[in-house]
Amino acid sequence: MRSIRLFVFLIALCTLSVQALKEPPKDLQIGIKKRVPSEQCTKRSRDGDLLSMHYTGTLFGTDTKFDSSLDRNQPLEFTLGTGRVIKGWDLGLKNMCIGEKRRLTIPPHLGYGDQGAGGVIPGGATLVFDVELVDIKEGQHEFDFTEKATGFDPSQYIDFKSPLFITSIVVVLTLFAVAYSVSGTQDKSKTEKKDTPKEKSSEKEDASKEDAPKK
Repeated sequence: MRSIRLFVFLIALCTLSVQALKEPPKDLQIGIKKRVPSEQCTKRSRDGDLLSMHYTGTLFGTDTKFDSSLDRNQPLEFTLGTGRVIKGWDLGLKNMCIGEKRRLTIPPHLGYGDQGAGGVIPGGATLVFDVELVDIKEGQHEFDFTEKATGFDPSQYIDFKSPLFITSIVVVLTLFAVAYSVSGTQDKSKTEKKDTPKEKSSEKEDASKEDAPKK
């Protein structure tokens, strides 16, 4: 009975985890896919810099690719923080090192909104961009438009871990703990069963010795 309840619990846990992973986020999510050691990072991207960026864009939930600079073998160049790209990029590409890779999950209000774009991005779509910073050409930094206008603090996102990664780790650890508990219970049960006949046999031997005639 206990094993059945544990099995049902695991199924329910997996179902909830899958549903949570399919739910589109309401806020910008920034996952670091490749970090650059601090001693190798000579400069970081800031508003006003001219960035050279490789990217691949897909639709959240379906993984349908709608655009990629890699297909053209030519990175995109744009000035960060000036509204030349969608707001999710202006916010999510700050404080990057050359060679760093990130995954941006961008909700509609920071992407193309309800109108969509180009016939390939439907209205209300949540977007996923895998990006790599190829180069930085320093620009004017007198006014950090995005941070002052929105209150966005890029430093809080530098050590961000993808919710997909965190949820997966939690699920794996939970399943491992449950499996270990079940295994320990079964081993203990088997040990008790093996020990019982020996104990009875030992009791019989002791009784026989007591009943044996003394010389």
